[in-house]
Amino acid sequence: MSTAEVLQFVNYGIGWHYEPHFDYARKETTEAFKELGWGNRIATCLFYMSDVEAGSATVFPPTGAAVWPRKGSAAFCYNLYPNDKGNEFTRHATFPVIFLSKWVSNTWIHEHRREFHRPCGLTFDAEM
Repeated sequence: MSTAEVLQFVNYGIGWHYEPHFDYARKETTEAFKELGWGNRIATCLFYMSDVEAGSATVFPPTGAAVWPRKGSAAFCYNLYPNDKGNEFTRHATFPVIFLSKWVSNTWIHEHRREFHRPCGLTFDAEM
């Protein structure tokens, strides 16, 4: 985990939400994360630190999936396929908090130093 970003903590108040986005740098954003020197964000881990009375699901529009916040649970996804291509299915957003607030923490794991933990496929275009 030497090439993971520092754990971030976020509190979403009533009405707070996040627009649909990718956590990885797409090919047209070649300068993203360059200052870290760790490569692209290969994976995202989101920890739910509170229950939410209403609203605030993390949604994945390409698949229609939703993850509802439950204290002590986590959501994990690979942002990149083993061939370094961005996983379009990881585009996500957060519905607004309707009642009380939501606490989360997250980290992003980068490509460098992960070569032997998640080796690439046998062909250049391998996706899994």
